[in-house]
Amino acid sequence: MPSRARQNRFDVPRQRGVGAALRRWTIPAIGALTPVGLIVVNIAAFIVQHLAAFRLGISILALVSGIMLNAWTGLKIYGVAKSRFPNFGLLHDHNQEVLLVVGMAVIVAISFVEALFCYNGLGDERALPNASTFYLGVVAIAIPIVLQGVFGRLTGGRSGTDRSKRTDGYPAPPPPPSDGWEPL
Repeated sequence: MPSRARQNRFDVPRQRGVGAALRRWTIPAIGALTPVGLIVVNIAAFIVQHLAAFRLGISILALVSGIMLNAWTGLKIYGVAKSRFPNFGLLHDHNQEVLLVVGMAVIVAISFVEALFCYNGLGDERALPNASTFYLGVVAIAIPIVLQGVFGRLTGGRSGTDRSKRTDGYPAPPPPPSDGWEPL
């Protein structure tokens, strides 16, 4: 009997599914917790010791993150409003530039205030960690997740790539020709 045939006889078939994947990754994940925790603690201690140097950089990152998240939220709100209220005066196409300028001004102002609070909150390393910073961080992590769920429900689960339904009243464009397409 060839060696490959003998080897196959002793092979255990690999189980598939979520449960099997969890069983395969449980011990490596538990084993990785301590080294990851040590790395995180060392990085945190280094940042706290050099907080004055990191303070401005973290605040700039907070500004960029706020602009991105708030712009994403504004675009989603605009899309939901335009699909639910297509005849509302502010949502007409000739008002898009005004809405864009006002919306971006509001987004930048809110993001600037968030970054300013971040900068002021990192002013004293002896006051860290504090409960308000921790809870604010948890809320900041939860906001995009909750908003994605809310917008998913409001748009009926459409991801925005569904071109068969348009909000402006025009018919959908024809599909692109495929490999098997032949003219009449």
